[in-house]
Amino acid sequence: MEFQTIIFKKENRVATVTLNRPEAANTINLEMKDELMEVIREVSQDDEIRVLVVTGAGAIFCAGGDFRPGKVRAKEVDIRDAEDMAPAYDEVRKGNVLPDVIELTLALQRLGKPTIAMVNGAAVGQGFDLALSCDTRTGSPQSRFMMGFVRMGLPPVTGGAWLLPRVVGMGNALEYIFTGDWCNAEEAYRIGLLNRLVPAEQLEAETMKLAGRIARGAPVAHRLAKQLVFRGQETDLETALAFATTCAFIASATEDHQEGIKALAEKRPPEFKGR
Repeated sequence: MEFQTIIFKKENRVATVTLNRPEAANTINLEMKDELMEVIREVSQDDEIRVLVVTGAGAIFCAGGDFRPGKVRAKEVDIRDAEDMAPAYDEVRKGNVLPDVIELTLALQRLGKPTIAMVNGAAVGQGFDLALSCDTRTGSPQSRFMMGFVRMGLPPVTGGAWLLPRVVGMGNALEYIFTGDWCNAEEAYRIGLLNRLVPAEQLEAETMKLAGRIARGAPVAHRLAKQLVFRGQETDLETALAFATTCAFIASATEDHQEGIKALAEKRPPEFKGR
């Protein structure tokens, strides 16, 4: 598939998707959303891909959603035009509370493979949530974050209210949600929003180094571990331990588990095949 708003490449078991609308600050319009959803589906189904990296072209990671008049479908009305709100209310009344505009958050967060947001610049609103939807985040001094929705008189719409407290804690999350203030790179690293903070010229190399290290791991174990971590946020310890036992039983039947044992005994790095 030929993409118009993103750049997609695969190399050494790592897929990289670059938001490629620098002239529009890499804002997410419906075409980009559809293309990102296609990439996520492809990565999910491609056994050769073990890690997904998300980044932006140019100096900005993503400045949010592009919901200018004429850029949205009926289900995703321009929230600045009160006369157009009726279709949105109808969708809510029908129980359709997952319009296209927030499908992306769910799809990325639920992807059964490790994901890294390489935050090369500002991440605002839905762009912030896009980064939060990834498992880990790398950045440089040029990285900065803003929830932004409150500045438009809105609560977080695309997942930030759920995602941000799980990354930086309740107090930090509420402060940035309430104020709409910028969080610079140093503070983001301090509170755990960024996993790695490196000079801008080293960002891509360091991110790919991390992605490569993860890609050498056991894919089945990664998928199960991700399930354990996220489901564990919503359950008690006893239930989480029971689920962990089930996951361990599944993983113990894989060839990768046998390879891990053999490599340990032979004092060599394992070569996991994803089987």
